Amino acid sequence: MSKSGKLLYNWPDNNFDESLKFHDASQLGDIPYDVAIIGAGIVGSALAYQLSQYKVKVLLVEKNYDVGEGTTKGSSAIIHTGFDAAIDTLESELVTKASLEWPELAAKLKIPLRKCGAIVIAIDEEQEIQLDKVYEKGIKNGVTDIQKLSGKEVKEIEPNVSEKVRGGVLVPRESLADPFSASTAFSEIALQNGTDIILGVEVTAIENKSEKIKTLVTACGKKIKTKRIVNVAGLGSEHLARIYGGEEFDTNPRRGQFLIFDKYSGSEINRIFLPIPTAKTKGVLVAPTIFGNLLAGPTAEDYPHSYENISETTTEQLQLLKEGASKLYPKLQEQPVINIFAGVRSNCKQGSYWIRCNDNSPGIITVAGVRSTGFTSSPALARYLIGKLQDELGLNLEEDPDAIDSRPENKWPGWWKPGYNIKELVDENPDNGKIVCFCEQITKADVIRQLDSPLKPRTLDAIKRRTRAGMGRCQGFDCMVPIAKIISDHCKIPLAEISKRGPGTEISSTSTSNN
Repeated sequence: MSKSGKLLYNWPDNNFDESLKFHDASQLGDIPYDVAIIGAGIVGSALAYQLSQYKVKVLLVEKNYDVGEGTTKGSSAIIHTGFDAAIDTLESELVTKASLEWPELAAKLKIPLRKCGAIVIAIDEEQEIQLDKVYEKGIKNGVTDIQKLSGKEVKEIEPNVSEKVRGGVLVPRESLADPFSASTAFSEIALQNGTDIILGVEVTAIENKSEKIKTLVTACGKKIKTKRIVNVAGLGSEHLARIYGGEEFDTNPRRGQFLIFDKYSGSEINRIFLPIPTAKTKGVLVAPTIFGNLLAGPTAEDYPHSYENISETTTEQLQLLKEGASKLYPKLQEQPVINIFAGVRSNCKQGSYWIRCNDNSPGIITVAGVRSTGFTSSPALARYLIGKLQDELGLNLEEDPDAIDSRPENKWPGWWKPGYNIKELVDENPDNGKIVCFCEQITKADVIRQLDSPLKPRTLDAIKRRTRAGMGRCQGFDCMVPIAKIISDHCKIPLAEISKRGPGTEISSTSTSNN
């Protein structure tokens, strides 16, 4: 196997593992990178994974303290088929391609995925008229296995759908998956194949942008040399493009609020319930999740970049959301909500999948407008960007025969394939039988395995996304402190300095003034 890359955290706390701390650019060596990827969301992580299959020197940079910390963590976690994408667009092409490869890819990377199917539901006469257009659009997008259903047929396969249902379009291959596992898996394999990853670093300037070798300047004053840059910074892509003088485009945060319902609600519907989409949004859906819950959302609220409370949820919108979702599934009004959250995607005025190569400077690619389909399209979009790196940015690629492209069986998340009920595993390691999160049945061994995994996560949120500890009915009320104690003991970090998502979010109010 190829030599593992360097993993570094720009973590100012003195008690953080010194071997992981980013002290100086010299830790990265003297040779300039062939490609620096700015943004470790699902697209940046997928690109790093794909590039790691070749003999190239790659850097993945993320301003947050974990991969997938931005837009990726707030998605609806659906693998779309592309049946409703705008026809003859790059988005349609990439989503359709990627949807076909996801089952095999998920199995290789140990990403939980379940093909459940979806139904576009019409509940009034006007919506019923639209179903023919939905069907025709799906066929033109290459999704040829979709089917038109009468209202009676919809009720037969989904008894809890609204009594007002007049018809539907069945999309059999729409699937549920875990976006947290995806961004982690992509990044872990890239790291093991030699990609360097730096977390907690924001790029604030680019020197020598017109030269063959450019210099990334970070907010912490470090300078990193690279020949090429791929800007996949999501909500930060416009700001970063202005730094290097790329072609002007206009983005804004589009907030999508979600409701999460208790697990016993998850069995009430078998498929994703989709409304008739509009020009602005796919609308409010109701869906089972890969985790066993039921989810409703999202809203579509546009704000300027200056809006400070973008990730907050609002009572008014959540009530409208529940009312809208209940039109498809009326019993939703009776189901208990266990959590609410807001995901934020980057809306681009110039259109979806807005990509510019050699963007007013040689060797720079700008990627913007990748919204709700980014999770689905990520493997195909990564290959598309690699083609651009080769054809338009002069990157020469040679396959690395030693590179790995999959993860072993023991990388399945513990919540997906639990070990606490397997006597041999408990006998081998008693921690496999020690439940620390009773809502989600997560063990001490599950937590420690993640702490020792390639990306060395050290925050409560990073562990929560990898294990689901803290995502159950109590929302961490019972397990947050025990899990923090495990992190503290295992990683030799004072308990008061264990943080939610990085420096400044410590669990003890005495450890920082920025909580």
